[in-house]
Amino acid sequence: MTRAERVSRNLNRALHALFAADERAWLLGEDVADPYGGAFKVTQGLSTAYPDRVLSTPLSENGITGVAGGLALCGDTVIVEIMFGDFAGLAFDPILNLITKSVAMYGECTPMRVVIRCPVGGGRGYGATHSQSPQKHFIGIPHLALYELSPLHDAADVLAAALRRDEPAMLFEDKVLYTRRRYVDGRVDDRLAFELRGADGNWARVHDPDATGAPTLVIAPGGVADRAIAAATRAAERGRTVEVLVPARLYPVDVDGLRDLLDGAHGVIVAEESTAGGTWGSEVAARLHAEAWPLLRGPVELISSADRVIPSAPHLERTVLLGTEAILDRIMRLPAAVPVPRTDSSPAGPPPPDPTSAAPSGVPVDVPRLNPNDDSYVLLEWLVADGATVEAGEPVAAVETSKAIEELAATQAGVLRQDVAVGADCAPGAPIGRILPAPVPLPAVPAPVPLPAVPAPVPLPAVPAPVPPGRPLPPAQRRIADVVATSHREIPVAFTAVRVDVTAALAYARRAADETGAAVGLTEVVIAAVAALHERFPALYARLTDDGLILDAEAPSIGLTVDVGTGLFLPVIRDAAGLDLGDLADAVVALRMKALRGRLREEDMAGMNVLVALNDTPGVTVARPIIPPGVTCALSVPDVHREVVLDGDGGVRERTVADLGLAYDHRLVNGAQAGAYLAALGDALQR
Repeated sequence: MTRAERVSRNLNRALHALFAADERAWLLGEDVADPYGGAFKVTQGLSTAYPDRVLSTPLSENGITGVAGGLALCGDTVIVEIMFGDFAGLAFDPILNLITKSVAMYGECTPMRVVIRCPVGGGRGYGATHSQSPQKHFIGIPHLALYELSPLHDAADVLAAALRRDEPAMLFEDKVLYTRRRYVDGRVDDRLAFELRGADGNWARVHDPDATGAPTLVIAPGGVADRAIAAATRAAERGRTVEVLVPARLYPVDVDGLRDLLDGAHGVIVAEESTAGGTWGSEVAARLHAEAWPLLRGPVELISSADRVIPSAPHLERTVLLGTEAILDRIMRLPAAVPVPRTDSSPAGPPPPDPTSAAPSGVPVDVPRLNPNDDSYVLLEWLVADGATVEAGEPVAAVETSKAIEELAATQAGVLRQDVAVGADCAPGAPIGRILPAPVPLPAVPAPVPLPAVPAPVPLPAVPAPVPPGRPLPPAQRRIADVVATSHREIPVAFTAVRVDVTAALAYARRAADETGAAVGLTEVVIAAVAALHERFPALYARLTDDGLILDAEAPSIGLTVDVGTGLFLPVIRDAAGLDLGDLADAVVALRMKALRGRLREEDMAGMNVLVALNDTPGVTVARPIIPPGVTCALSVPDVHREVVLDGDGGVRERTVADLGLAYDHRLVNGAQAGAYLAALGDALQR
């Protein structure tokens, strides 16, 4: 598959191509000029290449948009960048009363080539005034078209389609997309393909070519597309066929590219990040009901974010914004498709019950929805043995979410039957066991009349055993304790620390972040340097087998510590030397998010041959990491701090330093090797 560029780079390239082809193109916006290049670096390089036509403006969305309307009336092409889409409301007057009306209010059709770009959406922790999705407020304005960037459409094609109309347009860009890579070559992943359909390739259809059965169609724009695709993938694991339809143009709504897909579809769901009420989804539903009613099997369902102000705290923000779990829940709530061809145009109802089917006996022990952000939980332990008798309300199992460990109680008395093994993943709503009715005892046979018994001696009262003080160690912490105990018991550890000037490394990270659009920091630069040193220091990446043999690593697979509050996880970045800094940053973010959401699997934590332990709590200057069994070295990266030093000429300068510490298995690595390795690492970080 072709290596895809990031969405922000794709849009930047499209703007460069537009300015190269159109000598009357202007870009207006706050801080769009170099070296800043816009709040999200989308306009980088444009002011350098076209200094007379790329202008950073005062902080007035009303004024910026009014000037754009005047330039367009003179026949020019204008791209306006609203720094955050929330501020588009300040430009509502010139959009409603000048730019759009100018198309038709002078007695003839007047071209108004204006595209107003609006970064929108949450997921970045920017809070109530910088995270909204205001698309719905601009629907229905005559001569105003609405577009939305997606990872499935080329930004150059979207801009060209908007400008061909010779009418104003707004281009909404979900901020979570900027650092993500586009889907290319007609593939989303190994299972899912995509194709562009309709006029101007407006609709992207994501589907499984090998799937059978009537699909549920999920219509999702922009940044919601990835969430819908993730929900479709998980729904497929539960036996559902789901296709995701992603439009480039939101309004006017075009249903022509959907008609053949609607015929035979099991149901239609429109998912968007805005709040409910007067939404784009409502417009889509109205158009589908008006123009394609005979093809629909049921009402079009709408799903949006919660009707709340968007918080800044990530865990609260996730409870408000529309996520993968909510989309999946709506998909699974639709009745399962029945493979019976339709014979008329009336909507099909739910399938009749099958009288021959029978559920497993007993009352199920279901995993409830414990955390709205988790896709699955881990069954930590059964608290009651298989076949044991339990009482209603008695705890029978413990499951681990991304936030805590929860006990599940029996809903009625009976005999427990365990259907899921300890350590298995449990989907919310899925049964892990059953409570069977307790066996009814047989009628008692009358016992023979006993002979008079000899009185037994009266026993002394039993002395109750003392209850030890304290509380049990949580299961997650027990697992960590087992690893630490094994490490201390089996590995003869030595430790060396060096102070490294990381001023240049931090500057390099900032430049890489600007160039790639990825979240590059000191952690990623250190991981890249550790990966690059594998060939020079193979002993530090080797492992000692049970037979006492040294097994060298073919490539550096670097483990990373991720503390989620309820446990410490060590996900692995495989073949890290083959990744550039942008891809490396993406991999780190992806693994951290999987850990926080409780979605790490065994394969995500397998194959490590060196560990980078993050001990960067503010104020921590030196930390000695634990070496996991099977690994030879662990590098600690503590918090950075500033210090004042003398330069070669006797002058005083300030630098930023970090005290990197290396714990190593003394059976494979000696002190000289460790010192040489840390020196090489320090040199790499100071270049």
